[in-house]
Amino acid sequence: MVYDSDYRENDISALDTKTALTEQGADSPGAFDVPVDARKITEILIAIGLDPTADTLLGFSSAIKLSGAGVKGLGEGCFPGPVGTICGAAGTSAGMVYKKAQRYLTNIPVKGGGKINVDGYMHGEDIGNIHMLAQLVYDGPIQGRIIDMDYREQDLTAANTLVALNTKLGATEGDFKVAYSKIGEIFFGAGLKPVAGPLRMCPTLHLEGNALVRAGNYKWLGPSGGQQDDIAVSGASIITDLEKYITDIDVKIGNTLRAKAQMIEDDAGTAYAIVGLGYVS
Repeated sequence: MVYDSDYRENDISALDTKTALTEQGADSPGAFDVPVDARKITEILIAIGLDPTADTLLGFSSAIKLSGAGVKGLGEGCFPGPVGTICGAAGTSAGMVYKKAQRYLTNIPVKGGGKINVDGYMHGEDIGNIHMLAQLVYDGPIQGRIIDMDYREQDLTAANTLVALNTKLGATEGDFKVAYSKIGEIFFGAGLKPVAGPLRMCPTLHLEGNALVRAGNYKWLGPSGGQQDDIAVSGASIITDLEKYITDIDVKIGNTLRAKAQMIEDDAGTAYAIVGLGYVS
């Protein structure tokens, strides 16, 4: 078991469309090559760079999917990435943004010498172009709990109205179909296409369904904020990772879970909500 790390990247310029992350600067190595002595992926990082359409107010979310013979027994392999807002007129508003990568601590077995494909997705709105980078860490000194992950996303267009999150990989998927017995981590947030304020943007998440072993509330908060009156000339572009919750939720394999989200109090525009459920053994 030897520590190693690798990355792939690419431009994503089409909404809800699979883009293979196969590049590495001036090189095009293709899929990830799993080190021959590697045992597990212990970290996944997803970073976003922005090359947006100028003078726009737009919001987005993002995701990746892992597949290929290099990952052993991975069911969904779908991990949500950062979310964000493109905000303001180029000549008058803040035009720079930097943010650390979305990070997952994982425990995903790999096949040494195999190949892993990573595809990237831009969800929400077509903001022009996002540059996505995905990093895989093999056999790191800190091993996570997540053995698989699945996500759903959807647009929120009205205040105080619960909306089912039922889209994945650019297509309507419906509710989560549970293939594991425990949810150990939940990641939730929303990118925003803002309208003129002052307005609050406070997304919340609800889980329900017959997959839940016990009755409960199952409600969480996402990263919150707001906007000023003249958002087109005073706002800043934003990239943020998702709120992370360490959980211990027993679920029934073969049953379904429905994720719902809403904007609390104000209709701040259109919020592009996304939730990831991290399954653990």
